[in-house]
Amino acid sequence: MKLIQLIKDVAIPLISVGTAVMVGILNYQVSTNDQALRIRDQQLEERIGEIDLLVKKSKEEREERESNQDFNIKIYDIVTKSLEEGNPKKQEAAKAFVVVMVEEPLRSSLLNVLKQGGDPVVKANIGRILEQEEKFQSKVSTTLEKKREDTPSYNWGEWDFDIFWCSTSGSVAKQQAEVIGEQLLAEGAKGRVRIRELPESINAKSGYQIDGYAIRRNSNEKETASALKFLSEKSLNNSGIQAEFSLGLTRQSTPWYISAFVCPNS
Repeated sequence: MKLIQLIKDVAIPLISVGTAVMVGILNYQVSTNDQALRIRDQQLEERIGEIDLLVKKSKEEREERESNQDFNIKIYDIVTKSLEEGNPKKQEAAKAFVVVMVEEPLRSSLLNVLKQGGDPVVKANIGRILEQEEKFQSKVSTTLEKKREDTPSYNWGEWDFDIFWCSTSGSVAKQQAEVIGEQLLAEGAKGRVRIRELPESINAKSGYQIDGYAIRRNSNEKETASALKFLSEKSLNNSGIQAEFSLGLTRQSTPWYISAFVCPNS
């Protein structure tokens, strides 16, 4: 009788507790395993997504290369046929295509081919283009002299500035660009301030195509670009010139450098 009572009072509760503990352990292990499986599945999905993006990007880049190759072949055919036919009008049209739409190094190569084998007028035009672009690439600029001391409208510090003037706008644009550059120096700008010509052939390319007055900056340079806009408009207004500069972003990463463009319509 005592044994039966002992079993009821001690053994059975112990067995129940042990069973509950075992069930708890098993449930914890199952839960842990499920969580590990979910994490693994999530990581696998993320990896598959990354691979899909890489495959898509590679495909797009390949298609872009193939498209560019086809385009360049067509332009090459236009150039060679214009030379074979000895047709000055077609050569001039081919030159225009190359100047605006072809990227380096093919662009320079095709221009030199036209220069060597083209009509004398076309040769002369291309010669001027290449000469202007060589000066542009060499960063040829006008040297300014500090003429006056003004109260700075902004702390220009060590920022570098290129003030471009469009060759198509002529000497008027150059004079206006010099007014802006001189004002920067007068306000104590310590960085490089250059007045540079922007050839028509360069301005025709994608990324430029400036018409009027513009300032190009990087995304984190809005404050300084706005200050340059204020200075440029005020200095030109003091010279009797009404100008409004648009603010835009540049595709190039150019820290501590901002460019302004002076291309008034004649």
